[in-house]
Amino acid sequence: MSQTQQLKIYREFSKTDKGLVRNENQDAFVYFESINGAVFAVCDGMGGIPDGKKAASLTLEKIESFISETWYDNERLLIYDAVNFANTELRAKLGQPEKNVYPGTTIALVLIRDNKVFYAHAGDSRIYYKTGKKLFQLTEDHSLINKLLKEKKITETDARNHIQKNIIYNAVGIRETVSVDICEKPLIPADNDYILICSDGLTNELEDKDILKIIQKETDIKKAGRQLIKRALNNGGNDNVTVSLIRFYNTGKKSKRSFTFKKNDKKKKLKNIALLGIIFLLVNAFFMYNYFFRKDRPLKNTDIIISNSSDLIFKKHTNNIYRYSVGKNIFSYPGVNEYNIIDILRVNNKREFYFYPGERFIIPQNVNDK
Repeated sequence: MSQTQQLKIYREFSKTDKGLVRNENQDAFVYFESINGAVFAVCDGMGGIPDGKKAASLTLEKIESFISETWYDNERLLIYDAVNFANTELRAKLGQPEKNVYPGTTIALVLIRDNKVFYAHAGDSRIYYKTGKKLFQLTEDHSLINKLLKEKKITETDARNHIQKNIIYNAVGIRETVSVDICEKPLIPADNDYILICSDGLTNELEDKDILKIIQKETDIKKAGRQLIKRALNNGGNDNVTVSLIRFYNTGKKSKRSFTFKKNDKKKKLKNIALLGIIFLLVNAFFMYNYFFRKDRPLKNTDIIISNSSDLIFKKHTNNIYRYSVGKNIFSYPGVNEYNIIDILRVNNKREFYFYPGERFIIPQNVNDK
């Protein structure tokens, strides 16, 4: 196990606020440097369940101890094991099995190692990536509202004021194992790129375009972070608000002018594969129909076609058509008598000499075919 000193490529600012409505702040954040790299994380304790505040703090504490003490070559496995270790500890310390009550918390985590950014989440706390003039949401909320939006059962406007907007179906602590969404590939940041990690107290009050405007306007990272929280409070401050903002420099890369982000949507991939399969089958069906059943298809001089009337049709250069019954000896067909049956089967890649309605049969044309 070893750790190498690396040139620091980021500045960071983190802050949390209770908001204007809640009695206590159930959000928590952490930033630490470890043998596995620099880690930033935000947790939002689940409301409506006792010990939401403790769940958020304990989760971050256990994640920090795990990542700081255990070296991993595989960053994705490190994140998965760290979050599930925290999940087990959380259930053991704060769970009430006799009442089937287990405090829960969201988690949004970023790991920076070797100038690469790995990210993961469970719940509706989000991670954003700002590069150039664009802001990309890297995570997808594990919430009932987002599920309804994807199924097109509600609109964006409906989602803003929906009575069930705070219901999430995935979080640390609520089940024996956490289903952690972890990036398939890391980001390679450029100078002046940003990572924003935040609780839903920010995103419920500010739209993505407003977040982008603030980050673009404020070049000082501390001012930008404080301004994000201030705007969320001015817009209502109905929930705890937590912001962890990271700005990159010394990366050796200039800010990217173009960047596209594709979400890891397994259902969409399966639909695309199914669609391609259907298209493939339709194309093959078209060619099979064209090959076997179209009567207006031009025939080659050496084609034998079995018609629907069970007659064998052979067309020569003279355009004369000869009709023979299927049972007639093959050597009596025009142009066939100089070849033996083995040659004919070999050229047509057949093992047995059977005819089917619409089937094309090729007669050898020169001695090289023998």
